[in-house]
Amino acid sequence: MAEHNRLGVILVFMLILLLTPDTGPVTRRNEAEQAIERAKRELGELRNSTYGVPGNITGFEEVGKAGPDALVVMMPPKAVRGTVEKMIESILGEDATLGSNSDGIADEPGRSGNITSQVGITSEIETIIPEEDEDAFRGLGKAVSLEKPIHSFSERDQLQLPLGHTELPLFYNASGRVHGNWHRLYDLPPYMLNNSTKDAEKNITGYDGKITIRLEESRPGEVQEVQARISFESKGGFDSHDVVMSGVHIVKSGDMVLTTNSKDFSGLFALPHFTLNKNKFEASRAMLNVSLSEAIQQQEESPDGNILWSSRNSLISDTQSCEYITYLQLHPVRNPALPPNTYPFWHPMFWYRYFFDPIPITPSTLRLIERELRRPTGIPVPPAPPIVLDGVVYSPNCGFVLSTKSAMGVKIEQFHNRVKNFALSAAAVVAVQTWLLIRQMNESSTPSTVSRVSFWTIAMMAIVDGYMAGAFILVSVMVESSYLALVTAAFLSFVLVVVFGMRFLITIWGVQRPERRAAAAAAAATAAAASAPATAPPTAPSPGLPSPAIAATAQTPLIIPQNGTPATTNTPPADDGRQDISTIYSRFYFLLIGGAFLFLHVSTWPPPRRHMFVSTCAALACSFWVPQIYRNIMRGCRKALGWEFVLGISACRVLPVLYLFCLGSRHEGGPEGNIFGFEFQGMEKVGYAVIAWVAFQVAVLWIQEWAGPRVGIPGGWLPRAYDYHPILPVDDLEAAQPFSAATPTSPTAAPSHGVSGGRSGLRSFDCAICMHPVEVLTAAAGTGGEGGGGGLGGLVTRRSYMVTPCRHVFHAVCLEGWMRMRLQCPICRNQLPPL
Repeated sequence: MAEHNRLGVILVFMLILLLTPDTGPVTRRNEAEQAIERAKRELGELRNSTYGVPGNITGFEEVGKAGPDALVVMMPPKAVRGTVEKMIESILGEDATLGSNSDGIADEPGRSGNITSQVGITSEIETIIPEEDEDAFRGLGKAVSLEKPIHSFSERDQLQLPLGHTELPLFYNASGRVHGNWHRLYDLPPYMLNNSTKDAEKNITGYDGKITIRLEESRPGEVQEVQARISFESKGGFDSHDVVMSGVHIVKSGDMVLTTNSKDFSGLFALPHFTLNKNKFEASRAMLNVSLSEAIQQQEESPDGNILWSSRNSLISDTQSCEYITYLQLHPVRNPALPPNTYPFWHPMFWYRYFFDPIPITPSTLRLIERELRRPTGIPVPPAPPIVLDGVVYSPNCGFVLSTKSAMGVKIEQFHNRVKNFALSAAAVVAVQTWLLIRQMNESSTPSTVSRVSFWTIAMMAIVDGYMAGAFILVSVMVESSYLALVTAAFLSFVLVVVFGMRFLITIWGVQRPERRAAAAAAAATAAAASAPATAPPTAPSPGLPSPAIAATAQTPLIIPQNGTPATTNTPPADDGRQDISTIYSRFYFLLIGGAFLFLHVSTWPPPRRHMFVSTCAALACSFWVPQIYRNIMRGCRKALGWEFVLGISACRVLPVLYLFCLGSRHEGGPEGNIFGFEFQGMEKVGYAVIAWVAFQVAVLWIQEWAGPRVGIPGGWLPRAYDYHPILPVDDLEAAQPFSAATPTSPTAAPSHGVSGGRSGLRSFDCAICMHPVEVLTAAAGTGGEGGGGGLGGLVTRRSYMVTPCRHVFHAVCLEGWMRMRLQCPICRNQLPPL
């Protein structure tokens, strides 16, 4: 009955889900229709507006009208406009009037007032900077200069405008990535938007930090559409904000005006009123009329898509609480001031100057460089100069004003080329690692050599390579222009992991499986002995009495059938290792997938925590020789890996660390910069520490090979291991190994260096492999086997020979070569411990 009740509940629940109307698309369609109607209305307001009076646009209803104090409300306020004017004049000098009307801003109607009477800034003050106090720049202060002014463009010898040209050498298309520093200029009372509130948690509360600007331009012309994603990171990294804006780029003067757009702030429809003169207002309004009309038409054709103010080309966001108005000014390209080439044509300096003097960047040359970057044809052009710009960021509803000076970066085509070069270099490094791994697998092709290699050393390398393959695939999806190079690096990393790395891991796991089983059995026996109840020791029998009889243990009878063949018992099938292989693969891919989710979560952390996590991961990823060092110590073995593999893999593994942490620069356009920009700036010490850590591991491996795997470690701390390089006592050679009664092979009749009696020295034996003499270090009786082996010379001599547990002497090179094939004595075929 209970099962029927449960079935009925499930059926009712499914009917409710099927019959419930889905109001989501309808609601979204209604919102989209309302957004379209509002956009059409505001576009009409933009077309009919006059400069400085935007009209009935959301968030700007009071702009252009007289406030309670009879001052005209301006957006942005006059203080911000004055700051922007000074920024442009400091960059362009007297050429800052290019493209502006002769009347200037002050002669336009309604331009003499300020934001409201609450601001309290008179029209005589051009730029307001807050006075420093303990409350960190809160309130308004005295009028001072922003920064030491830069000489005007025309006064600089470096800028050298070509004669007959009035155009400035400015980038026509500034699409690229720019990095710099920002600082807080001053705060103004917030302009309260209608029906909006300010979220203090998303307000920029810092006073300086780093800024990253990603620009993307479209619609070529005198006025171009530009979209930007600006990232602010406060000093210390615990306050970061990502803001998306859209705006216009006035090509002739190199200035950009951008703004955010949301339900409460229709910045795009009021953007032409943010420009500094009427000519730019008309030009930007004409471009936006076309651009916004097309956006509204696309919204009407797909009303179920993204709402206009929520996302336009995935770059207009409604997530930030503070609205932004941003002014950016490109710097003209600066040419170095060089004296004319007055050397005669036969002089070597004439040809040196002719070929190696930098070519002056004129506006036409800059256009040619941009065209070659966008559509390469092979024309020889000078290297593209970096993008340099200044900026002022103003938030109307949050009231702060930020500034950035000389932010620098590269064009987007150069950035993609850098990504491509990075991917190709990474592919070459992965190919080298694959070659080294193949050679090491050929060297470690026998059970005796495979048993020396640490499973976890190869596993750590494989895991890191797996993450690298996934990272390359992810980046190849995001950077389409470098897709082929990134996919090549991803494919090579995948081959290194799946084809060679996992194959080597499975081989090591299979060879070392008996060792693990023996260790597990010993651990189980130890645990059983510890948990067993203590028993009294056996009583010694009385003298003269026989030992007590002990009952014999019952034996299982062996039944022999009539044909004489013993009956076979049901034994479990032998373990062929397939279960172990599936375990290795499942754990490996589980680690890759789990780590990928962890890295995605870490990407949302504040930069200081993120950098600490990355530093820790880099140190762990570069600790791949630690398991091999540990195995050498515990097993007392040496020469597990060839030095070609150790040095080559170490160099290849530290190259990414060197690139990430040690090749950062002030900006992405620098000759020593990397594609990650500011992300790892200032972390050079971390990179050097990781490289030193890898070098220390390599040094330990070298010491273990030449001085012994357990050098410097007390013997009582470690399990017993056989020493193939002992010092033989000269008086009683058989006592050198008390657990063996064999004698060394073919000793000479007399010591080779006049050693006799109780003195220590060298003694010659015949190597049974190469049939050449081998000299063995001997010590006098009573010295504990250390009499003749002190110093570096004795250590080198001991490494030249090897003595087996069965007391046979060989050259170290001969026996090591033999033990690569089998762990048996070449003379008596006794089993030998691993080297």
